[in-house]
Amino acid sequence: MAELSVAQIQANNAMNRMTYMMAQSSKTMNRAQRNVNPEKTLMTLEQYKMQNEEYAMSNGIYQDAMTSSTSVQVSDDAVQELLGKLADDAGLELGQELNKATTSKVDPVKEPTEPTAEEEDALQQRLRALRA
Repeated sequence: MAELSVAQIQANNAMNRMTYMMAQSSKTMNRAQRNVNPEKTLMTLEQYKMQNEEYAMSNGIYQDAMTSSTSVQVSDDAVQELLGKLADDAGLELGQELNKATTSKVDPVKEPTEPTAEEEDALQQRLRALRA
């Protein structure tokens, strides 16, 4: 019976705290509603919407301008012709160099092989010496 009354008292205290908190919350919400001006809020939201649209439009204009000014279309033939002229001015024969496709004369990398028993013993001795 004592346990039941303690549980009831705790539940009652919790209910009282919840009721008090709900009353405080309700008072705070009432004060906030009294201070809110719907016309001013609507006007602020409209200004935000207009500014956001203006920003999006000006940002689009800037992006279009940057794209059109930085991307110049030049044909590959014109690029090759210019490179040829520059090479001729420098006294190089670019055409011959580009036509000569030489392969690398470097030896291919050898695959690692398993160490021999002698190498393995030497490595083990070095490892023991390092640990000591």
